[in-house]
Amino acid sequence: MSATPRVLLISGEYPPMEGGVGDYTRVLSEALVDRGAMVQVLTSHHAAAGRDGSDGAVRVHATMRDWRWGSLYSAVGDLLRGDPADVVHIQYQTAAYGMHPAINLLPRRFRHTPFVVTFHDLRVPYLFPNARPVRRWANLALAQGCRATIVTNEEDRLM
Repeated sequence: MSATPRVLLISGEYPPMEGGVGDYTRVLSEALVDRGAMVQVLTSHHAAAGRDGSDGAVRVHATMRDWRWGSLYSAVGDLLRGDPADVVHIQYQTAAYGMHPAINLLPRRFRHTPFVVTFHDLRVPYLFPNARPVRRWANLALAQGCRATIVTNEEDRLM
C-alpha cells in the first residue's frame, strides 16, 4: 500500500442526485479525505449536473450511463490502470445499479484489487416470480468476492 491510501468508491448515486446511499458516499468520501486518503468516486452520469469533476478534494467520475458488464468493467479498469486504488469500496443497493448483476461479480473480475462492500438494503425487490434464490446467490457472490462486508442494519446482518 502506498503512503497515502487510495480509495475508489463505487456508488450508483451521488449528490446532487437524491438518495441516502449517495449522501452516505459523499460523507464517507469526505471523512476518508480528512484522514489523509486520496478518494475517487465512480457514479452515475446523473450526478454530473453542476459538477466540474470534483467535490472538494474528492475526484468524482460521474460517467456511468448504465451498470452493465462492458460499461462497468471498462470504467473500473480504466480508473485502476490510471490511478491504482489500494481498495475499492462498493456502496451496494440493487436498484442503484439498475438491478444488473455486473456489480455483484466486479470483485471477481479484478481479483488483484481488494474490495469492500457496504450493503445498504438487502430487502428483496420484486424482479420476477421466484427471484429470491437468484438474488441471494448474487449478493453472496458479491460478499464472497470482498475482503470485508459491512451492513447498515440488523436485518441485513442476519441474512
